[in-house]
Amino acid sequence: MVPPVGERSPTGGGGTWMPRTPVKEAKQYLPIVPLLALLLFVFAYPCVLTFFLAFHEVSFGEAAAKYIGLRNFTELLKSVTFRESLSKSFLWAMGNLVIQLIVPLGIALLLNEKIRGVDLARSLVMLPWIAPAVAVAVCMRWMLLPRIGIINEILFSLGILQHQIHFLGTPSTAMPFLILLNSWKFIPFGTLLILAALQTIPESVFEAAAVDGARGFQQFRYVTFPLLGSMIWFVGFLAFAWNFNTFDLIWLTTQGGPGTATQTLPVLVYRTAFKVFRLGEGSAISVFIVLILSTIGILYLKFVAPKGE
Repeated sequence: MVPPVGERSPTGGGGTWMPRTPVKEAKQYLPIVPLLALLLFVFAYPCVLTFFLAFHEVSFGEAAAKYIGLRNFTELLKSVTFRESLSKSFLWAMGNLVIQLIVPLGIALLLNEKIRGVDLARSLVMLPWIAPAVAVAVCMRWMLLPRIGIINEILFSLGILQHQIHFLGTPSTAMPFLILLNSWKFIPFGTLLILAALQTIPESVFEAAAVDGARGFQQFRYVTFPLLGSMIWFVGFLAFAWNFNTFDLIWLTTQGGPGTATQTLPVLVYRTAFKVFRLGEGSAISVFIVLILSTIGILYLKFVAPKGE
């Protein structure tokens, strides 16, 4: 039975029991209203506007957008440039994914060992991750130049190169070197996540495996890797999604070039919307990116991600 207002709570508390009213319920959410408003303005409004523009023909300077239905999408599906950028996006994402799964796993295993100086190594390994993307892109662009770039000079002096190469200006080398550069920046983050998962595995598990005769690679294969499965799959999907959406590093180094050798879908969005001023078509490409990543995410969660038992 609910006690009258002002009587002591039946639970034996020292205070008096007061009923919760709708006004009091609403007041407890007031502190997060500014945050919600900011999120709606920064994230929700651009998303809604992008979907709106994807169904319209609109350019800078025009008074109003003209509704054209699905024409932007059908034109993109027929576009050779769009299909090439889509294939390069998958090549870029998968190339990064392979490196960003294997290398962080190996580094995390080394950093999980109880060896001298491991604490310093754990700190230093995060430096590429905290370095600003703009500074990394500009420095690496200069370092990879022929004649004045230090990378060319080192490889040439060691006899690895017979002549100096413009790594970011050659179609056959631009994408591989960008993948290496982007992976170098992401590897610390993946290492941190996998290392954190490694340190949650009880030492007794490894001791029991050692008693059963598991050593070296056998212990990794039958004990460590299965227990890291969920984290590895999570890092893999996160790396794929982030890399698929990467724009800054590519634009600051090659701007999608030479030609269209490194033109992924995010670069094509920028070129279409802000270089040739076709906002509707650029928005349609953005919607395609959302649909692609959403589909991959659903398939990943349904068929690939480890299921909890």
